[in-house]
Amino acid sequence: MKHVIFDFDGTLVNSLPVAVSIAEEMVPGIDLSDKQLAQFREMPAREIIKASGIPYWKLLRLLIKGKKILGAHLDELKVFPGIEKVVKDLHKQGFQLSVVSSNSQENIHKVLKSQGIDAYFSGVYGNVGLFAKSRVFKLILKDQKVLASQCVYVGDEVRDIESSRKGGLPIVSVTWGYNGKKILSSYEPTYMADTPQQLYKIITEQVHIG
Repeated sequence: MKHVIFDFDGTLVNSLPVAVSIAEEMVPGIDLSDKQLAQFREMPAREIIKASGIPYWKLLRLLIKGKKILGAHLDELKVFPGIEKVVKDLHKQGFQLSVVSSNSQENIHKVLKSQGIDAYFSGVYGNVGLFAKSRVFKLILKDQKVLASQCVYVGDEVRDIESSRKGGLPIVSVTWGYNGKKILSSYEPTYMADTPQQLYKIITEQVHIG
């Protein structure tokens, strides 16, 4: 059985505008102008955290609070155009699908359901640490009864590339999410997709899994 593991925020769902609004609410004075966001898109998560000047322990508390606030804005989250078709077509082709994310499991389930694609996912793994996805991959493989050689991961950030390497999974990095194409390319992901249509073609025609 071939299995595709998706990241959530920035990969399946366009959550950046809402995330920016919540961050500005929680951290008054934070610079999240278009210019600053463009710079952040070309930086790894660790560098963004360092540049923000927010201590890591405080950032973790803010993330927990942010997830709760996000729960009141889930109706604003939509899948990226073309993603719904990719999910449905992959499922139709016999692929198992899962989601792994630092977002809460409850938020993920609600958004997938509201977008009409929850039934296509056999597993949802939420509340994962920012840099802990590689450890969760092992749980997914066990739960879904698949081997690493039967899986591919799809994500939008540098930390997704790093996690895929640690977990021994190939990755398709998508360029429409939180990190930009230039920095993603510099970390040499297994594959890279600029559109959902290209993502589907890569998974079904180029990725060697099974």
